[in-house]
Order: sequence, then structure tokens, then C-alpha cells
Amino acid sequence: HPCAQSSPAEIYAEMEAFKTSLKNDVEAVACVNERLDFCEAETFMELLDCCEGQLITSGIGKSGIVALRLSDSLSSVGIASTFVHAAEWVHGNLGKAVPKRDIVIFLSHSGNTEECVVAVGHLLARGLKVLVISGQKESKLVKLSSASLVYGRECLKEGLFVIPLASVVVQEMLCNAVVCELVERKGITQSVFKANHPGGAVSRGD
Repeated sequence: HPCAQSSPAEIYAEMEAFKTSLKNDVEAVACVNERLDFCEAETFMELLDCCEGQLITSGIGKSGIVALRLSDSLSSVGIASTFVHAAEWVHGNLGKAVPKRDIVIFLSHSGNTEECVVAVGHLLARGLKVLVISGQKESKLVKLSSASLVYGRECLKEGLFVIPLASVVVQEMLCNAVVCELVERKGITQSVFKANHPGGAVSRGD
């Protein structure tokens, strides 16, 4: 075992990539927290809180995975939600969104993801409200949205070959903030969560 031959200090000194990644993520979170437009965030949250139908999340790639998790977290606290893969909207899933009731939340780091932009065009034409979580303010999706949470690509150091790393962290952070704020505004209690999540240690408070 490597820890048997080396001291913790020696091991720490050698793990440069590991430490750099942690540092980049911490700095990205701090940067986003300082630069986020909280007036825009209030509009974003007000629209979600007043939604009479489902909150539908959507995205593609790593952003799509984060969008799916957001939908799952919303469902677990009793907020009606579902996920639609961005590429599937134009293959029948436009029928899942109810105009003037549902709201669709798109996640896209670039804000210009082709599948998302095409889908948003169809959804807007049907009278749906669209919200966006993105890294780029001057992007197609943000410009088309009713409100957006823009975390700023300048806050991120992606590291390995521009693989989505820090962007995933800040997207998850913003999704957590959205869930927590909705729980607070709607007065959702722990009993609601437990009723929707009866399985596993988390429901028992372990």
C-alpha cells in the first residue's frame, strides 16, 4: 500500500493533478457566487414557484445528466417534474409540455447547443416558458429565455482537454440552490420528502 511507504505530506506533494482539480472547483464556486445576477435569479425562482404544471428539465451530454438529476431532486420533494433529452423533443416529446402550465428548464454550458436551440424554438412557438442555466450570457438560449442563471465561463478552469469538469460542479451547485429555494418558498417539509423517498438510509435519517 503506498501510504505504508510514504508520509501523508509526501503523498500530498505528489498528487498535483488531484489538488489542482480541487482548487479549480473551489475557485469556480466562489467566483460564481460573487458574480451571479441575483435579480435575475429572483425572476427565475419566481417563475418556477408560480408554475401551475410540471417543471421539465432538458439538456444533452454532461449538462443533460445534471438536468436529469435536477428533475429527480424536484420529484423527491413533491414538485412535479420530468426530464426530456434535448434531442428527443422533435421526435414526439413536444407533446409532453403543456402550454401556459409547464415550464422547461434547459441546461447548456455553451448556451448554443444545437439540439437545445431547435427545441426551444418549437416550445416557444407553442407558448411554453423556457428558463436556462448556462455559462454564457451572450448565447442563443439565454437570449431566448424568460430568465436565466448564468454562471460565467470565465469563472471556470476546465483542465483536461476542456472536458466538462468545473462546469458540471457549478451547474450542480445552481441546481441545488434552485431545489433548496423552492422547498423554502413552498414550505415543503421533511415528511413530504420521506413520503416520496421511503427507501434507503436517507429516509430513515441514518
